[in-house]
Amino acid sequence: MKIFLSHASESKPLVRQLTEPLPAHVSIWLDRDAMAPGQRFDRRIRAAIERECDFVLVFVDEHALASDWVRQETAMALQRQVALQRTFVIPVLLREVQGALASLGLDPQETLYLDATDLSDAGIAASARTLAEELFKHCSMLVETLRNADRRRLLDDWAGELTEFQQAAFRWQASMQHSLAVLSGNQEAFDHVRDTLAEYNRVADRFIPRLALHRDRITAAWHDRRSLCEDMRDLVAAVEVDVYRGALFRLNEVLGALQRLADGGAATPEEIARLDSGKDALTQAARTALERVSADSADLIGDLARELED
Repeated sequence: MKIFLSHASESKPLVRQLTEPLPAHVSIWLDRDAMAPGQRFDRRIRAAIERECDFVLVFVDEHALASDWVRQETAMALQRQVALQRTFVIPVLLREVQGALASLGLDPQETLYLDATDLSDAGIAASARTLAEELFKHCSMLVETLRNADRRRLLDDWAGELTEFQQAAFRWQASMQHSLAVLSGNQEAFDHVRDTLAEYNRVADRFIPRLALHRDRITAAWHDRRSLCEDMRDLVAAVEVDVYRGALFRLNEVLGALQRLADGGAATPEEIARLDSGKDALTQAARTALERVSADSADLIGDLARELED
């Protein structure tokens, strides 16, 4: 189990006191320990919350309430909680500030929080034990829920949503096969690019936030097949990093050039040829990335399906 600790820097010593007694199997993401020299702080935190951690503990006191970082981290964690459809954010009160939880996006009437406001040695020790018990309870509930889930339904849901995303992505990529001169001068061709992009965005906006949910469900349901679980983690990373945030995102460069030409921007034949060459390279890279992910996903889904037949 890996947990992310969101807290104000002034509270770090107390947070360490509360989390150091956690069992050895609980891995803690803490900014001082997890950051490598030169890493982008905001990007690294987003990756930790959205892809690497099982739970986020938000340690709340007057310093956290005034911290922009804690507010941003909590907002990211709440978004993932919605996508995962399970408890992901666990607030821990370090001071009597429950009335101000709403300023972090936490509903004090609906959010269950841990009370760690007793700062005596005995109080801190008791809070540390309660925190360990709470994490064990949530982890056990998650494992039990997933163990009882129908594996065929989980696989069908994953395969269906992945296929829909791949098809929308392929259609958007294919809509840019014509030269920029044609795409910018032919209204039907231009509208086709616009419409396939709108459909891709609609599908991606729903599918990408659910990647972690699909990964967690599949790896829990097939937890005894380590190699398949690793393949699932690799595939989810490839869909998000290589395709969605990589090759498909770079197609926006083509859209920028297309929009400039469609708006009447002057360009010499040589410049259009250069832009077309760049477009062709980007669309081919997108197609290659999509084909690679499609092949890998077909293999993995086939392997998972065969496990159901054994």
